Amino acid sequence: MYRKRKKTEYIVHNVDLAFDILFFLAKYPDSKLQDIESKIEGSHYQIEKIIEVLISRGYIDFNKKSKTYSLGIKNFEVGYSYISHVEIRALAKPYLQYLGEKFKENVYLALRSGFEIVYIDAYEVNRPVLVKSRVGRLLPMYASASGKIHLAEMDSDELEEFFKEVKLVPYTNKTITDKNLLLEHIKMVKENGYAIDDEEWEEEVKCLSVPVRNHTGRVAAALTLSAPSYRVPKEKLTKEVKDEFIKKASELSEKLGYSQE
Repeated sequence: MYRKRKKTEYIVHNVDLAFDILFFLAKYPDSKLQDIESKIEGSHYQIEKIIEVLISRGYIDFNKKSKTYSLGIKNFEVGYSYISHVEIRALAKPYLQYLGEKFKENVYLALRSGFEIVYIDAYEVNRPVLVKSRVGRLLPMYASASGKIHLAEMDSDELEEFFKEVKLVPYTNKTITDKNLLLEHIKMVKENGYAIDDEEWEEEVKCLSVPVRNHTGRVAAALTLSAPSYRVPKEKLTKEVKDEFIKKASELSEKLGYSQE
C-alpha cells in the first residue's frame, strides 16, 4: 500500500544518498553520471540534484570536458581537520601530563564544536577531592574558560552570529549572562592571553585556560586546568598557574607550526 512519506524522511534519505555518492567517488574517481546511477539506489532526479548541491559546496568536482565526477577539495579539508585533531591530541599528551603533575590538578585539552566546547583529552590526577572528569563533555562557550579562549578569537560578525544562536542562561550566580558585559570580558581575555572560569559553570570550581595556535595563527585548542576553588583561588591561577600554562601552550603551538615572527 502506498504511504506518503514525511518531509523528514526525504531529507534523511537524501543525506544517505549523498554519502553513498561520496563514498562511491572515493573508490571510483572520474566516474560518469551513468556509472554513479548504476551503483547508487536513487532516482535520476535525486542523484542529479544531490550532485549539484555537492558540487556547489565543493565536495564534488565536475570535469566538463570528460563529463566525469571526482571528489572535491572540501573532502580534504574535512579529512585534514580530523587528522589535525588526532595530531594535536598526540602532541598535547606530554604537556597535559607535565602540567597535571606540576600543579597536582586535572588538565584538559579542549576544542571548539560549533558554539560549544568539547574536551577531547585529559591528564587527571588522583586526589581525595577532584572535579568530575570533563572528557567528552560539551560545555557552553560563555561560561567556560576554554570557551572564552575561542570566543576571543572570533571577529565581530561571528560574535554576532554567536549571540543570535546562543541564549545566555545562568549555570551559577556568577555566570555572565549580559551581552555587553560578556563582550567586555572577552576583550580582556584577548588582551591578557588567558581566560578564567570563576565558578561560572560549576559552583566551587575554578578553571584557567590558554590558547594553543596552529600554523595559521588561529586558535586550534585550549589547555585548561580545572580544580576545586578552595585549592586554586583566583590569585593562584593568575600568579602561579598562568605563566607556566602560557609557556607550555607556546611550546605546543610551535610543534603545530605556529611562529610568532
